[in-house]
Amino acid sequence: MKVKLVGLALLAVATLFGCKETAEAESEVAVEEAEGPDYADFDRKVAVIAAFYEAHSNEDLAAVTEMLSDTMQWSPPGYNGGKWLGKEDLLGALKGYHDGFEDIKYISGIVTADDTVNGYWSGSVFPEAGANISANVIRVYGTWHAKYTETGNEIGLKFFSLVAVNEDGKIVSASDYFDAGGLMDQAMAEE
Repeated sequence: MKVKLVGLALLAVATLFGCKETAEAESEVAVEEAEGPDYADFDRKVAVIAAFYEAHSNEDLAAVTEMLSDTMQWSPPGYNGGKWLGKEDLLGALKGYHDGFEDIKYISGIVTADDTVNGYWSGSVFPEAGANISANVIRVYGTWHAKYTETGNEIGLKFFSLVAVNEDGKIVSASDYFDAGGLMDQAMAEE
């Protein structure tokens, strides 16, 4: 009888621990799934950025203004010692483009030898120490096209920016990279 009781006790303990391990494993899977990339957040932020570029292409400064946070920080394409500028500085630069160019058009995407591929990226797996799955900063790649009003010259400009969008759907920071000198060389070139 003692052997049967000990056997039942061992079976009960084994079952208890086995269920606990299964529950812990299921819990870990649920945590991993919950901590996966938030694709909806990424898509929401990309939509804000795309709408901003569309409004700029349409020279709609009022719409552009509404898409920027009042505390927006902007790093212009020309090196300025690393100084961040504000919302009004960016709006002034955009107005300058609207005044000096026409037919402004943005084409999203990275130009490769064979194609133009996705223009919006976020998160990383490299380097391992800084790997993340968040959409806190969106990497934007594309090409701007326009006609310089003064000369009628067509311009094309590869573009890269790091853009952050807050929970209110406002752009809170942008760090732009493009060849501003090359832009003006194209604009002022004599045929």
